[in-house]
Amino acid sequence: MSEDPKSFHRYLLADSKDRDWGIYATSAGYVAIDPGAPYPPPGHPKSHAFSWEEGRQLDELQVHFITRGSGIFESAAEGDRRRRIGAGGAFVLFPGVWHRYAPLPQTGWLEYWIALKGDYVDQLLRRKLFSPSHPVFTPSDSSPLLRLFTEAVACLRHHPVGTSRVLGSLAGLILAELQTGTVAVPPAENRTEHLVHEAKLMLGQHLEEEVDLEVMAKKLSVGYHWLRRAFKQETGQSLHQYRLQLRLSRAKVLLKNSDATVEQIAQQTGFADPYYFSQIFKRKAGLPPTSWRKTETGAIPI
Repeated sequence: MSEDPKSFHRYLLADSKDRDWGIYATSAGYVAIDPGAPYPPPGHPKSHAFSWEEGRQLDELQVHFITRGSGIFESAAEGDRRRRIGAGGAFVLFPGVWHRYAPLPQTGWLEYWIALKGDYVDQLLRRKLFSPSHPVFTPSDSSPLLRLFTEAVACLRHHPVGTSRVLGSLAGLILAELQTGTVAVPPAENRTEHLVHEAKLMLGQHLEEEVDLEVMAKKLSVGYHWLRRAFKQETGQSLHQYRLQLRLSRAKVLLKNSDATVEQIAQQTGFADPYYFSQIFKRKAGLPPTSWRKTETGAIPI
């Protein structure tokens, strides 16, 4: 298990109930690699460690999702072809297929992943719904993937009973999203849509801290007022409204899937004042956090 602020992962031991479920997770997590930092980082079991020079093979299916930076990916199923993976892109590692991947030294990257096994996974592969010859995906909108992966990490952090199965079910949605939501790389001239997409990713990656929107606009090489107008035109929401929606969605996941207190959840979703968080939550969800949790889970609120 990793507890570094820039990384978090767990490797899970499956039991008979997990295997009977048909799709279950063996590991999941995320890692932020700074530009120029070594990759892959230490802390993984020998069965999953690898070097760029040697690459590796696995006995499981893995889905990797890049939300910041960029890198390269190679697979034996694609011969000598080297693929570029950018922010918002995803790639799949197939059982028994040699591969290697790494962030570009000049950019680093933020990488989420989930590893899967089970009869359902085997069935998807037998039916060629996922093929080693097509391992790279470019979603037209990666927001659903970001939401699903952050939900997976939230579940993993608090480790409720049946974590492997819960993560497996989330992974089923991730795989479905890859199947239904991927298209060719958007045309370069659609700059506004691309920049709004990048802004969504940035907001989703920093839910636990305040984001200076003017600094974010500078990172995107646009003016703050232009970004506000473009974001509103593309999404129908202001930057602040969209960020609030992300925070409250994450809060609902934590309320439902963890035993964290309301104060802890407020902090984890970027609200400095738990009382203000409770007010906003009640206004948007119709119930205060403790009542909403009791309604959704039947549990006694903390």
